[in-house]
Amino acid sequence: MFFIASRTLSSCPASHMVHPNCHPSSGMQSFPTVQSLADASHDEVNSHWAGLGFYRRARLLHQGAKRVVTDYNGIVPNTVEELMKVEGIGRYTASAIASIAYGVDVPVVDGNVCRVLSRLTGVANHIKAGVLKDDLGWVLAEQIVNAKSCGDGESGEEEDDVIGSPGEFDLDDLYETKVNQALMELGATYCSPSGSGIEEGDPLKDFYVSTQLGVAIGQAIKHDRLASTQPVVGTRNGKNQCRLCDPDGVSSVFYDIVDRINASSKTTTSNPHMISATSGHAAVPMPPPKKAKREEVLAVGVICLEHTHKNDNCWLMVKRPSDGLLAGQWEFPSVCVWTSAQKDPKAKSTSVKLSGDVQVPCIDPSVRSSELNSFIWDVLRSADGAATVKKELSSASRKRVQINDPIVHIFSHVCHTMWVEYGKANSSKVDYEKRWKLKDGREAGWFTARDMQSVGITSGVRKVLTLVEANCGA
Repeated sequence: MFFIASRTLSSCPASHMVHPNCHPSSGMQSFPTVQSLADASHDEVNSHWAGLGFYRRARLLHQGAKRVVTDYNGIVPNTVEELMKVEGIGRYTASAIASIAYGVDVPVVDGNVCRVLSRLTGVANHIKAGVLKDDLGWVLAEQIVNAKSCGDGESGEEEDDVIGSPGEFDLDDLYETKVNQALMELGATYCSPSGSGIEEGDPLKDFYVSTQLGVAIGQAIKHDRLASTQPVVGTRNGKNQCRLCDPDGVSSVFYDIVDRINASSKTTTSNPHMISATSGHAAVPMPPPKKAKREEVLAVGVICLEHTHKNDNCWLMVKRPSDGLLAGQWEFPSVCVWTSAQKDPKAKSTSVKLSGDVQVPCIDPSVRSSELNSFIWDVLRSADGAATVKKELSSASRKRVQINDPIVHIFSHVCHTMWVEYGKANSSKVDYEKRWKLKDGREAGWFTARDMQSVGITSGVRKVLTLVEANCGA
């Protein structure tokens, strides 16, 4: 089902496709139709998404399937306008589905396509710039997609758009669909960030403005005309400012190419023309600005219960809130004891370690344990009959082993430094199959390894389990 494949592939880099869950075929086998996906539970969807990251997309995929069933009788819409009404589908995904699955004549623009367009036109900006990826990039792509129809318009007759069901068209007759797929493929191969722009197999090598800029600047350096060829850049609000380019983009790209040519000329004996061409290609598009990740220090409590009637261990787990990072995912009880978003940390640090550009404090272990204790007992007190197991669990909670080495787990916009504490107990009075509600509306429960697999635990939880097993033999 293209609906699942398109959403899964957008979350899973090709280098990760070796993971059995990280392939659209896994989801399509369990959810062969939109109806079956809509009927699935939240945990069932998560179990197939585990390991992919970007769990918000799994939630939106599930909501989108319900929307298709409710509003479109289970048939995925075939126009960009209707597709964009479905949760989790933006302009790029809507255009890709419409073009590739239905043969609709529309451009498709993603980061790879933006890179191709930038190098073909010499745009001095980065591929995440809104003016490129959300605005004029679509105009440029549409000109390429419609180039054949413009050239074939001698008869003055316009052909009707071909819109049908998936597979009900001949791809050989759909120039626009093939062009879209070719642009995306070129951006991922010959025109990738490491592409040279001069490879023999690259069908665009004679058309890149990026390589032409490099050659022109290389000639200026060779003939000592660099000063006279420096870019004339309008002011940020001036009439000479290119709308597509970053305000400082032209000069930034110019001097980047100069630096690359000079550096390569000193370290390689390659043909000067090739050095100049590849230098220009490497400098365009500009690298996107780097945003500092938010840093958070977490205290994580791993409480293991050895059930006397089962061979499997049970682990205390809590469900995250329904929105925000890792929304709705199950994890071990944890509390945030410090975040870089706070100006005044609530706990004093005993020492400091570096993580990127942010100083992350090593929070006093007693402070971590105190806050973690409060949360764990809040979780246990919320369960019916908690008093009957308090004695058995108190030793596991009070005598937790603090593992000396933290786990660093990185997301796209936040980095977690997790300090793990582990406790183990025996009890025959715990209903390990029961789940209960906390005061804040979240769920908690005891999970076996099989239970964890059924709900799809995150890679961060797996890291914690691996650390506990290595240090405590759990």
